[in-house]
Amino acid sequence: MAYRILTIAEIPKYLGSLEEMQKIFTDFNNLEVEEVGDGNLNYVFLIKNSKNPQETVVLKQAVPYLRVVGESWPLKRERMTIEIMALQKEIELCPQHVPEVYYGSHEMSLVIMENLSAHKVLRGEIIQGKVFRNFAEHISTFMAEVLFKTSDLCLDHQTKKEMVSKYINYDLCKITEDFVFTTPYEKHETNVYNPELTEEDLNFIQQDHDLKIAVAEMKYKFMNNAESLLHGDLHIGSIMVNENETYVIDPEFAFYGPMGFDVGALIGNLLMSYFSHEHRQQLLGREPYDYRKWLLDTIESVWIKFAEKFEALWIEEQLRNPQLAWNYPEGEQHFKVLRERFIARLFSDTVGFAACKMMRRILGLAKVADIAEIENLQERARIERMTLKLGKQMVIERDSIKDIAEVLNLAKELSPLV
Repeated sequence: MAYRILTIAEIPKYLGSLEEMQKIFTDFNNLEVEEVGDGNLNYVFLIKNSKNPQETVVLKQAVPYLRVVGESWPLKRERMTIEIMALQKEIELCPQHVPEVYYGSHEMSLVIMENLSAHKVLRGEIIQGKVFRNFAEHISTFMAEVLFKTSDLCLDHQTKKEMVSKYINYDLCKITEDFVFTTPYEKHETNVYNPELTEEDLNFIQQDHDLKIAVAEMKYKFMNNAESLLHGDLHIGSIMVNENETYVIDPEFAFYGPMGFDVGALIGNLLMSYFSHEHRQQLLGREPYDYRKWLLDTIESVWIKFAEKFEALWIEEQLRNPQLAWNYPEGEQHFKVLRERFIARLFSDTVGFAACKMMRRILGLAKVADIAEIENLQERARIERMTLKLGKQMVIERDSIKDIAEVLNLAKELSPLV
């Protein structure tokens, strides 16, 4: 079928033409279609049978341009091919934390998947001050399973290199290279600032040579270290939750890159939430301490659980497959030192990438609602300054920061947990 952009009116007929959808819907005459996408890239539709609301799917279609800008910013539709492949691989490796895919079309650049109607986007829930006790356990499992099992630590060299070539994601990697690692650190027309930020605030980042060198080093890692299949945009807006379940969605930025990029993106977002709730908990009529402590505890648990699970998978793979190149014959002591050094380097990368993600959300084009939707601009600026200061320190000192507790202590120095 030749590519075309589907309209709301066309979608019921299109679904009716698909054998896979006939297993989901009992009829196609009473389908309600709602456009629900709030992202920058694609169109997302929620579809349900009005007579049987449990018959429901989500349809996501890529258009050949950056949706938030329009046709003046062309993008290849092949990004949807990458997303479909990434979803399928994530389902293979960690099905309990990825929505089911019912149908994917590379020709139409769309995917139809499970509607997580019993779940909500984590960012919105955190803004409302909701607690999810199982989240750290779930997301650490997802990251460990996917990052380890798509790496050279688990795959033979040919399979790994074939995987790298399959997930070349030119356009969206370029967006990240520009908007995470480049434009926020210079005077650039795409940057968007809170008007309460002063020139001194901007220069604190954009005129600091040590910081620019550190960010450039992180950018080089992003561009060249093809370690694992990454989600590529693993922030709290790409995760859906309820009290019992966690699902990771929207891997349209997927590519082979440094493991710490995904882990850092998540931790950086949670740190920004921590800063924002100094103000937001007061808006909710609460004392800030309990919720902000939960956020810090969650950050700590995410890293610790991830590192433990990652190492356990590595040990298991060593025993299962002693022919891997990493399984040296000298004995377990040498192997233990290798694991420790690898995970220490992974932690350094995580800290550095988290920092870049934090600073770009304050100075760059794309914001996070946690901070950007604070109506009091002076209060917002105060929180943004904390974020910039922590991000700057983290990326410059990433190799000397030894554990996640030290990161949390730095956050608490800027915004005490009281």
